[in-house]
Parts: sequence; structure tokens; C-alpha cells
Amino acid sequence: MKSSKLLLIGILIFPWLTVPFLGKSSFKRYLPASIFIVIFTKALDLFGEKKKWWRFYKGIPPFDSMDFFNFGPYFVSGLWMLKMTYGNFKLFIISDTILHILFTFVGLKYLKRYKIAALVKMTKIQYLFVSTLRGLIFYGFQYLNDLLQKNRS
Repeated sequence: MKSSKLLLIGILIFPWLTVPFLGKSSFKRYLPASIFIVIFTKALDLFGEKKKWWRFYKGIPPFDSMDFFNFGPYFVSGLWMLKMTYGNFKLFIISDTILHILFTFVGLKYLKRYKIAALVKMTKIQYLFVSTLRGLIFYGFQYLNDLLQKNRS
């Protein structure tokens, strides 16, 4: 149990060590979309748990184990993903799909092994579909945010 708590802390902290390399302007530009997708993902996590699509094990109170992923690698990787691919939708889709395939078919094994999370009533293909749809929503939010910023100027 101690090793899974240590893993959760590492999962939360290590991605944030890369944020200074993003640059201040990129961080500010993509922050709203990353905050939005983390909130959206948390709502989806709660809904999916209620429907028994997946199960999250206890993290470190008051957070469940997926909160560490949402506020760590998911939040930070969203910032990086937009910085590196925004404006090239095809590259975004390819990169996002590769990341989701790796997480779905490799990462979920480790999450289950360390009792962090597990799929219950959802197959890996269904989870991949949900993740891809969430990526499209993420990109769409940033696109709309940019349109609103242009209209204000």
C-alpha cells in the first residue's frame, strides 16, 4: 500500500516539473482548456464510477486515485499537447490517439496492478472511444476559446 501512495505522489508531482519549460505565454494560453478538461474528466469519472464502467481505489484522502492523474499528468500533458500540436488538427488527433492507446493498453495494466484504477463494465475499446471523444472536446474548447479571444480584440 505504501508503494501505491508513493507512486500517486510521484504521478502528481513529476509532470509539474516540466511546466517551466512550456513558457509563460503557452501556459496562459492553454490553461483554460486544461482546467476545463480536468473538470470535465472529473465529472466523467464520477458518472463512470456510478455506472460501474470503472473503479477507482482510495488514493490519499481526501482524493481518490484518479485525482492524482487528473491534476498531474492529464492536466500537464494537455498543456503540452496543445502547445505542440494546436493549429494542426491532424497532428493533434494522431498524437492524442497514440497517447490514449498507450494509456489504455499499457497504462491500465499498471493501474490495476497497483490498485489505483480498473475497468469494470467497460472494455478497453470502449474506454479508448471515450478518451478520444474527450480529446476532441478538449481541442474544441481551445478552438472556441481562441475564437472568443480574437473577437474581444
